[in-house]
Amino acid sequence: MNPTGLHSRIRGCLLGGAIGDALGGPVEFMSGDEIEERFGRGGVRTFQPMYANGVEQTGLITDDTQMTLFTAEGIIRATNRMNQRCIGFTNAVIHHAYLRWADTQIHAAPFAKDGWLVGQQWLYSRRAPGLTCLSALEGGTKDVTRFGGEAVNDSKGCGGVMRSAPFGWLSNGENYE
Repeated sequence: MNPTGLHSRIRGCLLGGAIGDALGGPVEFMSGDEIEERFGRGGVRTFQPMYANGVEQTGLITDDTQMTLFTAEGIIRATNRMNQRCIGFTNAVIHHAYLRWADTQIHAAPFAKDGWLVGQQWLYSRRAPGLTCLSALEGGTKDVTRFGGEAVNDSKGCGGVMRSAPFGWLSNGENYE
């Protein structure tokens, strides 16, 4: 497979998801009727304002895109770890990426030195993350043996689907540096 084509599709997948998320974020909790009443029969066609850290802004991503980016980073790190050091691809690497995401929801500015993505200031904004995500990660930094273990929760939600796109890259086995 042409790596340039693959990288272009990966970028397109992430960018398309982020744009869709930014368009849909302000109406996420509205019914279809409420959306049509406010924006007309065609629905949302332009970025609408949202509040982040008490400031009205447009074009903001939500926690779903934040977690998608950390999923991607975890997959990249796990794949590179496997390809470069012959250490098996483990869920623990992605779990650790989700703990870095949780830091962006708790702290106001980067403080961790582990990873490039966690150093991006624009990600440090709590955007209504699912309580299941936060509670499933609780304790992960205290009990390292849980890395990659099954999350303990009773969620019936679809939050995992919203950050699953990067897993489609795995069938190829390339190094994603």
